[in-house]
Amino acid sequence: MFLFCSYDRIIGTMRLLLVCSANVQRSVTGAGLFGGCPGIETESAGTDPEEGRTPVSQDLIDWADIVFVMDEEGDGHASFIRSNFNVSDKKIYDLGIKDVYFTHQPELKSLIIRGVSKYVDLKPCMDKLIESIKK
Repeated sequence: MFLFCSYDRIIGTMRLLLVCSANVQRSVTGAGLFGGCPGIETESAGTDPEEGRTPVSQDLIDWADIVFVMDEEGDGHASFIRSNFNVSDKKIYDLGIKDVYFTHQPELKSLIIRGVSKYVDLKPCMDKLIESIKK
């Protein structure tokens, strides 16, 4: 028997929205990392996305259980979200990752995993995540 918390998901699924500036490197890398983890769904977006990339929207904010921004101090991601969207009941965490990494760079992956693991139980997929750093 499945218990549903909405029509489209089973209780226990954690929805993570990862936000950077352009939605090209940091947030895309994070969404790809956790996409295969059991019980985790991910989306990525940008506060100022490049053409063809996903902008942050109220729909994505509403969809997410937790919003992870890459860099509040340098890029103002959390401030942008709080100023432009209704986030009164949302958990927003700053990972403090500067825009100096390439997509899927091992150091970037490590920083994202370390930051997200402070707030989300990643034990069920930690072996997969560690393996992904090596690729």
